[in-house]
Amino acid sequence: MDDKIWRGLGVSAGRASGPTWYLKEFQADTRHETARNSSPEEELFRLQQAVTRTEQNLTALEEQVKAEQGEEVAQIFVAHKLLLSDPSFIGEAQERLQKGQLSAEQALQEVAGEAVKMLRSLEDPYFQERAVDVQDVLVHLLKNLQDVQEEGSDVFPKTGDYVVLADELTPAQTIALPKERVLGFIVRQGGKTSHTAILARTYGIPALVGVAKGWEDLTVQKWLELDGEEGWVRPTAVDHIAFADNGLREEEISSQNSALQGMILAANIGSPGDLPLVEKFKAQGIGLYRTEFLFMGGELPSEEEQVEAYRQVIAACAPQLTIIRTLDIGGDKKAPALQLPQEKNPFLGVRALRLTLRRPELFRQQLRAIWRAAASGPTAVMFPMIATLEELYQAKENLWVAREEVLQAGHSVGELQIGMMIEIPSAAWLADKFAANVDFFSIGTNDLTQYMLAVDRENTDLVELYQPYHPAVLGMIARVSQAALQRGIWTGVCGEAGGDALLAPFFKAVGIKELSMAPGSLAKVRTTLGKLALSPEESEALVDSVLSCASTAEVKEALELFHSEQIV
Repeated sequence: MDDKIWRGLGVSAGRASGPTWYLKEFQADTRHETARNSSPEEELFRLQQAVTRTEQNLTALEEQVKAEQGEEVAQIFVAHKLLLSDPSFIGEAQERLQKGQLSAEQALQEVAGEAVKMLRSLEDPYFQERAVDVQDVLVHLLKNLQDVQEEGSDVFPKTGDYVVLADELTPAQTIALPKERVLGFIVRQGGKTSHTAILARTYGIPALVGVAKGWEDLTVQKWLELDGEEGWVRPTAVDHIAFADNGLREEEISSQNSALQGMILAANIGSPGDLPLVEKFKAQGIGLYRTEFLFMGGELPSEEEQVEAYRQVIAACAPQLTIIRTLDIGGDKKAPALQLPQEKNPFLGVRALRLTLRRPELFRQQLRAIWRAAASGPTAVMFPMIATLEELYQAKENLWVAREEVLQAGHSVGELQIGMMIEIPSAAWLADKFAANVDFFSIGTNDLTQYMLAVDRENTDLVELYQPYHPAVLGMIARVSQAALQRGIWTGVCGEAGGDALLAPFFKAVGIKELSMAPGSLAKVRTTLGKLALSPEESEALVDSVLSCASTAEVKEALELFHSEQIV
């Protein structure tokens, strides 16, 4: 066996070994374009059609990813759509077409090439890595210009597990790959903040990037082993066993779970297709089952289709709890089949529970499906976007009506815990009143942060203000947890902050019972909390040190100091 070893930047921890599959860069067919006889007006029209279709493609990807993986990952495609309205990109291509002698393909490739060259010349690694955004959007545009079908899972081998190599791996390509059969990623370009890195960590796939030196030699290897933490890759014999490993043995996970002292680390999922990741990272149940994926198509799901989708997850996770969130559509999530009206301010409009209460048959159909599926194992139902007690009362009334409808139809029902999401400041402030009417709270930190700080979480110009570390947000979380404890119910966190290892000790200290997160985040949070043994006095001191802060920067400094002193 060759002793050769390649070095790169480890961006997603774990080791993998297996056969290789090389995802080659898309090449547009421009051979006939230089001889085009079409007018500048015709080329401008073709370009505009491609821009429209590309925006539709990216919106569909954004909605799919948002429903399945959450908001943080979906923001990748929001940023891509912004490029379509950038005058220095599409606008510049249009200007070149107006001068004549270029096809739409050629104009786009010229402008994109110049933008990529400029971004890669900058010293800031973040801007260097945005070059792949330009290239990803370019590929979408070129495919739409030439009516080329999206590539991804259709070109991936039909059977077997593989280590994927790519010169640059775009978000769309990554989403299209069957993640359960991807052992690892090796990418020639990119850094820690690249989309490849973010997605690899989200899916818990070992990955290293920036493997430029000796790349051509690497791509011809038939079988490779890689370490996504130390950042190396080497050839291995083809008769080795293929594997992907997040670095923890079964006994280590069991030991760490015991050290959590009753705290539960659960997974956020978007469909039954996420179950392999739940098993891979040993989640202790499902803390958030997003049901929106069922409603994103051109037709609404039947009750039977919903029962099957819920039952698969509940049965697979039993005897651990599965928490099913009722339909959370509206605001930033669209469902064509529901024909929702456009709103001037959708985040403050008819969304989530507000929508389902206005469409009782849609709501009760989902609730009937949940009651029926609950017979397969421990289940909870969770209502999103509650602002008033009256809304909670209406939701529970529909829940009990649905139960009677199931029984009258001759179906069996299971037992349900009843919970609500704390996402709106009014619900957080009245937590003690709400706690008397539910079995648990689950804090959705994404919306709670947005509404607490009056920051649109999708506005990239305000990203520095959208801070889950803000002391006001953390103070409200502490208040909610305390109100729940006093009423004898438990509280979980299921927003993006639930998978933040830096915040995990604070959540534990304020009495949070469950943290639910993307499966790929479980290993890091489990390791952090597994090393932590807090006395009541130490918990109180940590909470006091955080809540006495006056700014986000102070909070981060306090948490980092705690980690350096206590996480050993």
